[in-house]
Amino acid sequence: MNLKDYPRRFYAIDQFCQPPCYELIGQSFRFIMDGGYDYELKITGKETCQWNKVGEEPENANYDCRKADDTTYLLNYDLVKTLNTPKRVNHLYVIDMEQRLVTMVRCYIGDNPKFPLLVRSEYDFGAIEAEGKELPFKRHCFTGDMMGTTVEWHWNTEMWTQHFYNSPAYYRITWPQDSSATQNIGGNFEVLPASDEISQYVKIKDNMYLYCLTEEMMERIMGDKSPFRSNNMIFLQNYDRMYHCGRTFGSVTHDGKTMPCRVNFGSFGNPVRLDPEWMTAENPFTV
Repeated sequence: MNLKDYPRRFYAIDQFCQPPCYELIGQSFRFIMDGGYDYELKITGKETCQWNKVGEEPENANYDCRKADDTTYLLNYDLVKTLNTPKRVNHLYVIDMEQRLVTMVRCYIGDNPKFPLLVRSEYDFGAIEAEGKELPFKRHCFTGDMMGTTVEWHWNTEMWTQHFYNSPAYYRITWPQDSSATQNIGGNFEVLPASDEISQYVKIKDNMYLYCLTEEMMERIMGDKSPFRSNNMIFLQNYDRMYHCGRTFGSVTHDGKTMPCRVNFGSFGNPVRLDPEWMTAENPFTV
């Protein structure tokens, strides 16, 4: 028997997910941010943390943490919805212990009256305070390093997709016919003028990037005609080891009901050659 073909549960994009990381339990951080508000984060258990803006009362949250390399952590949590915070909100940090730097991404769902499921993202850069040490003056930063890069990402034993990082604000996706992506997600993209979607790229260190995409065009054009609504997917990509870890924050529609979409994922990649005509095609969503 070929064990690759052994019967198993249906694998989605989480088959190659990195294991949860508990190394930060008991640690406290103060993030000095350029956006004007500093943040404190305390890891209290395997799933629990406390966070607050400096000077405000701590709030509890359930977090998830994964590692991109030996000293770089991707940690995120959802805020508890209250009367004061009616939107769905997610905080994500890249905690870079080697350089004592931090990138924070805050994502919101529910503040666009025309498209209430659209995800809006805010980016903030800063440094990690350490007693007796000066703050680093360097920062993680938006980058164009990845422009022109093509990668085939393998999400499970049957599905792989091909990314083309074609502009500082967009990316483009396709897949070969032998990938299960053809059946699982291909139909949605056939309705769209193109597969280009909103993206941002942040350099963390040499050969490591935070890549952030939001399925905005699909939501604006298809709405509830697609089961995949406006999902924000954030990948911490390690090009030395050729894998990434990440999470989704968004919504899906199933059996007529719209529900939160929160998945941790991972995949491994390899370079790929793509059709030059497809790569050079114009983005129909931009002037």
